[in-house]
Amino acid sequence: MLKAFQTYIQDENLFSETDKLVLAVSGGADSMVMLKLFQQSNYEYCVAHCNFKLRGAESDGEEVFIRDYCGEQGIELFVEQFDTREYAHLEGISVEMAARDLRYSWFEKIRKQLKYDFLATAHHRDDLIETMLINLSRGTGIRGLSGIQSKNGAIVRPLLFASRDEIVAYAEANNLPYKHDSSNDELIYQRNIVRHQIIPLFESINPAFRKNAAKTAVFLKDTVRVYQQKIAEMISGLKTVDQGIIRLNIEKLKALQPQHTLLFEFLHPYGFNGEQVGEIIDSMNTEAGKSFFSKTHRLVKDRQELLLTELVDLVEQRYYIDENCRTVSEPVCLNLETIANSPAFRFSTNPMVADLDYSKLQFPLILKRWEQGEYFVPLGMSGMKKLSDFFIDEKLSIPEKESTWILYSGKKVVWILGRRIDDRFKITQQTQQILRISLG
Repeated sequence: MLKAFQTYIQDENLFSETDKLVLAVSGGADSMVMLKLFQQSNYEYCVAHCNFKLRGAESDGEEVFIRDYCGEQGIELFVEQFDTREYAHLEGISVEMAARDLRYSWFEKIRKQLKYDFLATAHHRDDLIETMLINLSRGTGIRGLSGIQSKNGAIVRPLLFASRDEIVAYAEANNLPYKHDSSNDELIYQRNIVRHQIIPLFESINPAFRKNAAKTAVFLKDTVRVYQQKIAEMISGLKTVDQGIIRLNIEKLKALQPQHTLLFEFLHPYGFNGEQVGEIIDSMNTEAGKSFFSKTHRLVKDRQELLLTELVDLVEQRYYIDENCRTVSEPVCLNLETIANSPAFRFSTNPMVADLDYSKLQFPLILKRWEQGEYFVPLGMSGMKKLSDFFIDEKLSIPEKESTWILYSGKKVVWILGRRIDDRFKITQQTQQILRISLG
């Protein structure tokens, strides 16, 4: 088992000897075997255990078991307790889904706090087969039919080479202690129905079902790689990336077939589902401005493009620039210099540079996002103009508007960074000192 474990890690390129891992350990045979194999290998790791408080004394007993084992073995351990049923009720999801969300969210938090490279879970070959069948029932497409991946971002699954029977046999042969989770026997859970009823039916038809299903998963994994590579090639001709905004040309997208499949495969990694993709396609013939959201991203239908951006916290942030400040690194890079005015001076026509009358500025200057209802006097004009109207004239998309920073003197707009200064702060014949601010 140990040799097969180490070979699988190398063959699948899961991680290197210098990587550090968080091991998700429940106390069951699979996770305890994974922990034992790591103990016998030359890797740096710690253990994380979740107590979901779903089985009363049994759940607490598993926590005590893990604490005792890691304490005796000198293994660094992190434990978290969850009110899983309450979370499921608040989120309107199943207890199974609630437990999954809670554990992966906490595991990722631990991994980032420790600055570890990967999270290792003890999924095995039988889990892969069960997932294939569950995904088949959900209609998740070719990606879902390939089952659980050995590596997905920062998550690695180094036991996928082994069956449940092989894992239990190894634990028994090595007198490795483990706990049995009684919920794995309850047919109220979807996975248990597949495990205890559906797979045995397939085995009654073909005793080699598990072995053949695992082979099919390997074939499908390779098929998915080819499939995704072809989709990436087709999408690349209509995709551009600019300042964190992914742009998809609508007219070119309309010409691609099968349109729904291509767009779904492109957007799925960003959290969008098939129903949303259908709505996005319908919106391509409507006016600009409609937005679609996943948990992590937003897609906006603009005039000629679909604009995909990561969701950001739009809570107001203010950055102050003191009078003696000469460089700013956050939220954007600015360079400031004071220049004495003279007949030889020529103000810059570059929109990335603002030449301002120093005497008209009130320090500290303020950098922040724009707000609805704000006005300024565009350079060269005498009347006030709403910032929102200026953005429309400039044909800015919603993500571009939200990513625009404004420089203020008191409550007055001084400069829409990279676009236009306010006429009230321009250089005149009476200007004695100039503040030049350069963006970038």
